[in-house]
Amino acid sequence: GLEHLADVVIECTGRPEGIQEALRLVRPQGAVILKSTFAGVHPLNLSEAVVKEVRVIGSRCGPFAPALRLLARRQVEVEALIEAVYPLAQAEEAFAHAGRRGALKILLRIG
Repeated sequence: GLEHLADVVIECTGRPEGIQEALRLVRPQGAVILKSTFAGVHPLNLSEAVVKEVRVIGSRCGPFAPALRLLARRQVEVEALIEAVYPLAQAEEAFAHAGRRGALKILLRIG
């Protein structure tokens, strides 16, 4: 029911299907914040956004300086977002891993 829908949904899946899922999860007159960008052109059905009178807001990047200060002070927990770390010699394997559906952050270690 409507009681399980969110006031605001932040779409950051990196997949075109994520927008449709965000529109499904947001309450009528709620907001969907779009963070993902995609290569190429993808069909998009905006009927649900119109029927639910949803605000759709694009948001590419925020201010970096405050974010970097928070990271430097270790006030943001980022380790939980790291799924795997690969040595540079295994870069091809790391990129394949990063391309898997549902993968979190994959890091390459130099040196």
